[in-house]
Amino acid sequence: MDLQLVGKTALVTGASIGIGRAIAKGLAAEGVQVAAVARRTRLLEELADEIEQRHGPRPLLITQDIMASDAATRLRDAALAGLGQVGILVNCAGGSRPLPLDAHPCSASANDGAGLGPHHQHNR
Repeated sequence: MDLQLVGKTALVTGASIGIGRAIAKGLAAEGVQVAAVARRTRLLEELADEIEQRHGPRPLLITQDIMASDAATRLRDAALAGLGQVGILVNCAGGSRPLPLDAHPCSASANDGAGLGPHHQHNR
């Protein structure tokens, strides 16, 4: 199938196993230059070898735990340095931070305010 993605760039988190790995391989097969992100370097290297064996462009490999407090900045910097731009973002990495039992699901204290603007916060 030709999805007309040749020459595009993509950042795929959770790329070492499962759905993230399959998406990274599928995008590379379509000619996308992929930045593959995961915690386990060995699995990322195996992914890169598989993609190259199938004649896809070797992905940029970024070893990063996305739960780290500086992960977003580090991912942005590594992806832009390696790809120049990110045209497609696929987040397949999972995880969560521990919360107090009484934390409101939409409060800044529930998720450190990440990504929430004032219009998403509820008054208590």
